[in-house]
Amino acid sequence: MTETNDSNTPEEQGEEEVSHGHGDVTEGERRSIHVRFVRHAESRNNQVYRDARFLFRGGTPSFDKDGWINYVNTHRSHDPTLSEVGRRQRDKLADFLVPHLINQASEPVRVIVSPMRRTLETIQPTLQRLHEAGHAAEVIVNAYYHESEGCHDKDRALDGMTPDEIR
Repeated sequence: MTETNDSNTPEEQGEEEVSHGHGDVTEGERRSIHVRFVRHAESRNNQVYRDARFLFRGGTPSFDKDGWINYVNTHRSHDPTLSEVGRRQRDKLADFLVPHLINQASEPVRVIVSPMRRTLETIQPTLQRLHEAGHAAEVIVNAYYHESEGCHDKDRALDGMTPDEIR
């Protein structure tokens, strides 16, 4: 005959409670996993194309295609930073994510990001605020996450940031 225990608390059942910093979790209990996919905030290249469309009357009968191409080719970056709009977007992202990650995520929060400058700049305020709140985060820079051709300018591939520059 097998003895059963209908107790409701871990202590009554002889189980040890384990604290993970977000309330008590009973040994053997697993927190759910939350996955959030975030695309980078607007890059400076988006601003370049927007400016070119305005300057060279894109979408109109008087479109200056040669001027547009020359402007884009001289102002576009192979690994752009964020535009002013992008910087506002990343701050709003941090405003949204940080409280959710602190209240809902287990520690450390794990962030997987591409080595592209715009992706690193997008997540930086979120990571900084988590750090300031004493919440651990682990960042993994995955070199397989990039544009289909990597860092490029017109028809040629260019080097991205080095690991030291990423740090």
